[in-house]
Amino acid sequence: MNRVIAFIYRGWITMFSYRTALVLQVLTMFVTTASFYFLAKLVGFQANNPYLAQYGGNYMSFLIIGVIFQSFVSVSQNSFSSTIRNEQLMGTLESLLLSRTPLYQILIYSTLWTFIFTLINIVVILAAAILVFKVSLNVNYLSAFIIFFLSIISLGGIGMISAGVIMVTKQGDPVSWFVTMLAAFLSGVYYPIEVLPKFLKSLALILPNTHALIALRQTLTNHYSISQVKDQILILAIFALVTIPLGIISFKLGFDRSRKEGTLSYY
Repeated sequence: MNRVIAFIYRGWITMFSYRTALVLQVLTMFVTTASFYFLAKLVGFQANNPYLAQYGGNYMSFLIIGVIFQSFVSVSQNSFSSTIRNEQLMGTLESLLLSRTPLYQILIYSTLWTFIFTLINIVVILAAAILVFKVSLNVNYLSAFIIFFLSIISLGGIGMISAGVIMVTKQGDPVSWFVTMLAAFLSGVYYPIEVLPKFLKSLALILPNTHALIALRQTLTNHYSISQVKDQILILAIFALVTIPLGIISFKLGFDRSRKEGTLSYY
């Protein structure tokens, strides 16, 4: 527990060491939310929109949920590799690896603050959306939590694969780039997948992000129960069972290769 607190405290201190950047980031979140609102006004708020009807008909809530989810997708997929990259740049990776903290704990604990700070960002965005822009939600908290948890776990496995790659390549992570770009294009972050051509929609359904977003929107806007999103829960659980072992194996292979070549601290 002390190690967990130490890693979180390090992230906290680092963030407040750059207060101007912190203020600018908060302002950026508010301006971004306002941009979503005006974009939603352009699209319209009609409940009878055939593409948005199953999500409550409100494009503002549809978009907010999509963007919030995408921010966690980015953290899940990039935080592990970013942690390795930052430690390499600061020259602290070898020192961490020589400490008594096991490698897997270093990897997990170093990302905790990133997840916490992203959660803070999301709270700010949701508060602005609900209080200022009058976005209404009808949340089933248990269903939403289960979907959210399984999404983070399954995507975290992909993040560990990326970390294994960055240990070797130092710069340039094709795994994270490909998955992030494909998910943003196909998984329904900015528009329902129903607007896609049939072959692209079929491709979208291969991605865990797509199923997570469909279920999250239903549980956050339509109060869907666990039984109503059981198919998405099963799919995400399968993805988690596959990606986590692959992530662990990939990271170990990348670490072993980098250590063998003597390039652990190179950047």
